[in-house]
Amino acid sequence: MSHSNFSGSSNRLKYISRTCIILLFATFIYAAPPVQTQNKILIDDIIFSIDAKAAIDSLYNRNVEEAREIMRPWRENHPEHPLWILWDGMEVWWEILEDLKDTSMDEEFINKMREADYEASRLLRRQSDHTDALIVRAVANSYVARMHANREQWVTSMQIGRRGFQAHQRLMEVAPDLPDNLFAEGMKLYYSAYIPEAYPVVRAVSWFLPDGDRQGGLDTLEEASEKAVFARPEAAYFLATILLNYEQDYDKAKIFFRKLIDRYPNNGYYRRLFIRTMAQLDEYSTMKAFYRETTEHWKRNNLPDHPVMDFELNYWLGRAFYFTGNYQAAFDAFSRSVQAGSGLINAEEREILTLAAYFAGQSSELLMQSENAKKYYEIASKQNAAPNARRQARNRLSAM
Repeated sequence: MSHSNFSGSSNRLKYISRTCIILLFATFIYAAPPVQTQNKILIDDIIFSIDAKAAIDSLYNRNVEEAREIMRPWRENHPEHPLWILWDGMEVWWEILEDLKDTSMDEEFINKMREADYEASRLLRRQSDHTDALIVRAVANSYVARMHANREQWVTSMQIGRRGFQAHQRLMEVAPDLPDNLFAEGMKLYYSAYIPEAYPVVRAVSWFLPDGDRQGGLDTLEEASEKAVFARPEAAYFLATILLNYEQDYDKAKIFFRKLIDRYPNNGYYRRLFIRTMAQLDEYSTMKAFYRETTEHWKRNNLPDHPVMDFELNYWLGRAFYFTGNYQAAFDAFSRSVQAGSGLINAEEREILTLAAYFAGQSSELLMQSENAKKYYEIASKQNAAPNARRQARNRLSAM
């Protein structure tokens, strides 16, 4: 029984929330050509670019304190720069991204990005085409658009994303030859073609989208993942996500996710996507090895607990054991997943919790443990997510 049988078209809607036509954080450190302005343009400073790249790597590797320390001298010397409000917002963003079912930080994030956009617009009124300010506006609006897409608020997402796109267009005129621009152009090409094709509800407002080209977008993103300096990790991530969720090129997606994990080993979000990609390839032995690798890495480095990662990785581990016939090990993993997932916010809305409980019931039946099976089918039947799995759990309860 495949995961896709339970997910259906909802998976595509779920994962489009992680990828929309937006500019991403890496753009704010483009090494733009020198411009004579009254206020220092930080990204013209090669030392700043080096420090910013290191700070971003630390942030992506979930070491917020180290990232702040790297940026501290710049922040102290240029305290009025709108970049720091954007940076604060990006720290909140990573908290949101680690668990998209938790909406408790949405308002704080939106307010931070609005403030960054406002301060950038003030700077632009004083100095038009200030590169830093254009980048801050592009990134701030684009990430708010992405957050609204996460919540399936499509029209709002695209309206706000439009403001980010306009700032990016001006940035392309100010600094047209930057290799990092390939990333934003690749995103624009792909999603301008994909979104109207996949989601008819968006077509009514798609008139403001630029012309799209799905294959051209993929090619440009791959080029960005090789040539870009600061945007290289984001280009690799979004390319992998597109290949996984929309193009179904799982082998290639796995390559890019593995590179991200090797570079940011403490990032549980990338690990969750990597094991899901391996599941699409039925690489059960590799999934088991990766689970061991992850748990050993967390223990060896004394990293903080990561309940969402534990919840999801145990589910996929359970599937690896289940489809190789080790039903006791499968049950153990599924039950750990249910236990971890039940303690998360909005647990009843989590598809993987429904699936973990259902497969825990299936494993129990195969182990001739009918009372245990009933317990987990009952959990699955009360969920709001994964309706097919929920229905199957109810059917099994009736049959028992």
